Amino acid sequence: MTAPVLRTVIAPIQAGRLMITLQHEELPLEECLTFATRQNPRRLYLFVSKVLGKHWPVRPSVMHDVHRRLAAKIADLPGPLLVIGLAETATALGRGVAEEAALLTGRDDILYVQTTRYRLNRPLAFGFDESHSHAPEHAVYRPDSALQPLFNAAQSLILVDDEISTGRTLAELVKAYLAINPSVEQIAFACITNWLNPAHREALARQLERSLLFPALIEGGFQFEPDPTFPPPVLPLVVADSTRNHDHLVADPARTGLIAGSAITTHLPLFKNGGAGDFAPVNPIAVIGTGEYAYTPFRIALALEEAGHDVLFQSTTRSPILVGNAIANRREFLDNYGDSIPNYLYNLDSNRSPMVIYEHSAMLANHSLANDLNGLALHGEVSCRVS
Repeated sequence: MTAPVLRTVIAPIQAGRLMITLQHEELPLEECLTFATRQNPRRLYLFVSKVLGKHWPVRPSVMHDVHRRLAAKIADLPGPLLVIGLAETATALGRGVAEEAALLTGRDDILYVQTTRYRLNRPLAFGFDESHSHAPEHAVYRPDSALQPLFNAAQSLILVDDEISTGRTLAELVKAYLAINPSVEQIAFACITNWLNPAHREALARQLERSLLFPALIEGGFQFEPDPTFPPPVLPLVVADSTRNHDHLVADPARTGLIAGSAITTHLPLFKNGGAGDFAPVNPIAVIGTGEYAYTPFRIALALEEAGHDVLFQSTTRSPILVGNAIANRREFLDNYGDSIPNYLYNLDSNRSPMVIYEHSAMLANHSLANDLNGLALHGEVSCRVS
């Protein structure tokens, strides 16, 4: 049975207009979303989250609230729980949901891992494609041996993304994981915004042959009406070596698995020029995560906010978006992993002191973004791999 429509929103963008019907709003749509045009002819429209910490600067405490709200919806599912965050957009959200679920319940059987687009020298659990994306290939690596019993025997699989519009990508991920662990009983597609109608949800549950939940903060549907006079954008040219190994630059344990609730402290260390050091941030601050590496920078931003600083958080991204509508400004630069892939930073407030946080110390000297912004470059992890 379809829920009644609460209200309808029409959102014009450069490429056309979005017509949105809302059926559930735990938080008002206007607090969570705005809209823009992708530089991608395969999908022209973009829902720009105001609470994700990606393309739109957000208070860390607002992100924290979103993590807690979604965590409460999945925290009591039968364990072990395997929570997977989708790169690159939902890595902070995915780990935030896992961590808050563990803190809420005190359970120690929640394994978190995120998909990645980086090649590592370790066994691959599975890979899959996100067909509409500008960078479609995802990989999920097998966790270390101590975590493999949880990975192989999860009773509940929770996939976390910022938005679900068709569910195809998540269904492909589920099918890949079920080939490893067919004993999964419960699946949940957790997100901020869910656009799937009841018939589509039922079809996905039948396809996956499991109980399927859809915890979300906003639910409804949408239609996109393209403007026939809008010239189709051209995707930026990306020439990268798909065989290049990234072990020498990876330090974030989320790509290879961690037990949620076991590694979070109130005040995370910040490292500059290879060593821990005190620093005196100048208010107001813009803390900037880098690509897939977003959760630890978010926690640093949250700790600064809780210490009384004026902080907004956002992240760099591979996603090309046109300036206009929700995108007030755009900075383009090459990625910090040495792959010569265009990366972007949107809506940076020029009145804030930028603090760019990388995952590996080698990036401090080899990436110029912080210097170009006249800001501070730091790294947030103790490198766990041989450089």
